[in-house]
Parts: sequence; C-alpha cells; structure tokens
Amino acid sequence: MPKRRNSQRELNRFRGTSINQLLMEIAKDFQRRALRKFVEQGYEGLQPAHTAVIGNLGLEGARLTDLARRATMTKQGMGQLVTEVERIGYVERVPDPTDHRAKIVRFSPRGRRLVFHAAKIGEQIQEEYARLIGRRRLKVLHDTLEDLSNGLRDGATPPLLSRPRRPARI
Repeated sequence: MPKRRNSQRELNRFRGTSINQLLMEIAKDFQRRALRKFVEQGYEGLQPAHTAVIGNLGLEGARLTDLARRATMTKQGMGQLVTEVERIGYVERVPDPTDHRAKIVRFSPRGRRLVFHAAKIGEQIQEEYARLIGRRRLKVLHDTLEDLSNGLRDGATPPLLSRPRRPARI
C-alpha cells in the first residue's frame, strides 16, 4: 500500500507543478466566455466542439481534409462538425473551382459576421483577464506563450533563443 500512496503523492505533485492543467483551464474559460458572448450577440447554437471548425477556417475557405489536419482530428470527425456548423448557418460547402469533385468549406454571410464579432469578443475577454492579473502580466504571459508556440512550430529545442516580438494587443 505505501507504493500507492507514494504514486498519488507524485501525481498530486505533478498536477500542482504542470502547466498542462492551467493551460486547459484557461482555454476552457476563454471558450466559455466567448460562447456566452456570442449568444448575447444573437449567435445561437454554437457548441464548444464547433470551435474546431471556426477557429481553423480562414476567410478564403478550405477543404475538409485541410481543416481536419489543422485541427488535428480525423476527416470523419471534422465532417460531422462541419455538418453541424453548416446546419446552424455559419458555414457552407461550395464546389472547389480547381477540382469539381471536391468541396470547399467557407463561412456563410452569417459566419463572416460571426468572425468579425469574434475578434471583438476576443479583445473583450483579454481585457477581462487584464483586469484580473494586470495588463503588464498579461502581456508577459502572451509573449511567453508566443515564444513557446513559435519554438514548437519551428522545431526548436529549449532554451529558446530570444526573438523580436510583435507587440501584443492587450
């Protein structure tokens, strides 16, 4: 039995020092706040899973396979989400002009309005966070996460080299 108690202690220690749980909690909070604000703006029917479509779709549209890759999910799973988001009116499927066998998923006019409001909503949420921890600390957090994200994207291994940053809009 002592080994089990020791394992639980190690698990608790890991959970207390890992950024994983914190990042997930913050991401879920941001998502909940955004969805609530969308409803307040009249955008009904969105679910947390739909952000995989909306957050990975550019204004030019994309093929389903590209959306799935960007969201790191299966084509079938993305297809189900696109069908749901299409049913509530935020995206549409149109023929791909370069390959008539394929379809492009793109924002509908209502979806384009949603994306316009999403930028404003994101800024509002960041302002709420700045009121919680201060504008300077939020900027440091943003810059640090940006460095980590860039390093992971570039395949860098720690320690990351200091890079010039674009100013965060906070």
